[in-house]
Amino acid sequence: MAEITETYDSRPERPCMGCGKRDKAPRDVVTLPDGNQAFYHWDCHVLIADCDVCKKVLEALNTDHSNDGLKDEQLHEVLIREMNKPERERAEIFTTEAAVPQQLPNN
Repeated sequence: MAEITETYDSRPERPCMGCGKRDKAPRDVVTLPDGNQAFYHWDCHVLIADCDVCKKVLEALNTDHSNDGLKDEQLHEVLIREMNKPERERAEIFTTEAAVPQQLPNN
């Protein structure tokens, strides 16, 4: 597997539907019933929807959804370090299908 070298500054700036802040921090992408996508900071998604996947991601990165948790560039850097580990050494949430995009419901 090739090493991930993406920098925080190279990421697109996106809004968070939870707090309204625009930044480059990692997000949970939620597919809405109409097919559109909503972006939430992981900590915001925990607070708004009690998202179990976002909780597990934050726990795996040794942080949480509190105001004292990692944010923005610090969170991005910890995520890149985790994802650059060999798969067998990564936290389980990053090796299971629990954290992959979900299929759209059939209409």
